[in-house]
Amino acid sequence: MKHLSSALILPLLLSATALASTIPTATGTALDGHSVSLPRDLSPHATILILGFSRNSQDATTAWEKPVRTSLASPDIAFFDMPFLEDAPSLIRPMIVRAIRKQVPDVLKPRFVPLTSGESAWKQAAGFNPSAPDAAYVLLVDRSGRVLWQTHEPFSQARFDQLATTARDLATRP
Repeated sequence: MKHLSSALILPLLLSATALASTIPTATGTALDGHSVSLPRDLSPHATILILGFSRNSQDATTAWEKPVRTSLASPDIAFFDMPFLEDAPSLIRPMIVRAIRKQVPDVLKPRFVPLTSGESAWKQAAGFNPSAPDAAYVLLVDRSGRVLWQTHEPFSQARFDQLATTARDLATRP
């Protein structure tokens, strides 16, 4: 009987471990010019990461970013909007960043961090689905970068409410 319960518990532990992935390291420059290094610059409580892996993910990431910024961002809940430019030729990346800088509101620039490397590792951490390349991949992470909640579903109030509840709960933990 003891052997049987271990056989049942081990798969549950393995699946729980698989769900709690950790974000890879990343270094980039926010649109306001300051350097950002993750996980070092994560909030001590909760951080929401909004990832875009394609040029066409802009609408999806903006749909998540606006309510996160206006309803959740606080001293205890940080966020970063992180588009990946790794597939863009390195010679035109500066032009892309300049164009993005013109479009992004000033209030968002300190939290908007284009990344040019590490896309594969980030896709793995975000549970990237090749059938949803233009989705916003939204992750809620703790201070160590452990992923505690994630989605790549289109923005909906119900899904946002789940994120908000989980983020606020995480932010109030000691």
